Amino acid sequence: MPKIHPETKALIIKRLKTRSTAEVADTFNVSQRQLQRIRKRFEETGDVFDKPRCGRPRKTTAREDRLLVGKSKASPFSTAADLHQAWSPQVPVSTRTVCRILSQNGLHGRISAQKPAVNKRQLKKRVAFAKAHSLLKGWTLEKWQKVDFSDESSVELHHSRRKYCRRPTGARMDPRFTQKTVKFGGGKIMVWGYIQYGGVRNICRVEGNINSLKYQEVLATSYIPNHKRGQILQQDGAPSHTSISTSKFLKAKKIKVLQDWPAQSLDMNIIEHVWGRMKEEAWKTKPKNLDELWEAWKNAFFAIPDDFIDKLYESLSNR
Repeated sequence: MPKIHPETKALIIKRLKTRSTAEVADTFNVSQRQLQRIRKRFEETGDVFDKPRCGRPRKTTAREDRLLVGKSKASPFSTAADLHQAWSPQVPVSTRTVCRILSQNGLHGRISAQKPAVNKRQLKKRVAFAKAHSLLKGWTLEKWQKVDFSDESSVELHHSRRKYCRRPTGARMDPRFTQKTVKFGGGKIMVWGYIQYGGVRNICRVEGNINSLKYQEVLATSYIPNHKRGQILQQDGAPSHTSISTSKFLKAKKIKVLQDWPAQSLDMNIIEHVWGRMKEEAWKTKPKNLDELWEAWKNAFFAIPDDFIDKLYESLSNR
């Protein structure tokens, strides 16, 4: 059970005066039993400090710990070694001690999540799209089942470097602790694919850049043969997707498109979860060249269980 800092205990005592035990426990992410012990000790002794214990005394003071925690919060991507060098406590301590102090204060080392960089204009459009396609507007699971989600993805032969950060529990998608991504940075091969509720899907390898003509060829060979009447194609706002010639092509083929898809919204496209799962499976085969990478990627795509995709559709109304 992680140790609760005295300052946190003091805040807990203050909150317990106006809120219920359950509310305070949820706020500070501790059990109600812990809160009861903290309150009992405060009522008996008038303070929130633990009794002196036998064993090796702490090397750092409470003030030094607070200073370390403050530096980590100000620079969440700094490593324990970096923080150790910038911290300089009175008594020399190890990097392991730095990690322990931070963990005791709720700051744990984690791999930072990747999240598209979104400006204010794009954020406004995302909110508008979400409201227009909410359950209140009639977008039930049955309606989402008619949407085919598609996307291009660049596939690298080797893993991208994952970046660690130190963050509190439950803050994975907080902008302060995420890596901002740019589409297709350093990709080696390009693929296009789509998924449909019920397990229907397809994927193809695309040679060269995807211009309007190339995109139309991809749709003609990898999407239209399986397209069902009444289905809606989701695509992002890439120039090759929204050009005049592509719009005419889609109209001629009687393909209805999901309108007003906001830019930089990879996290809203459920096929991204498919890409993420595929990458882990494909890289397990340790492909040595691009052709092997494509085979591994393709096999991983079709090996994904249908119910995994169906559950992604079922999550749409809660996004």
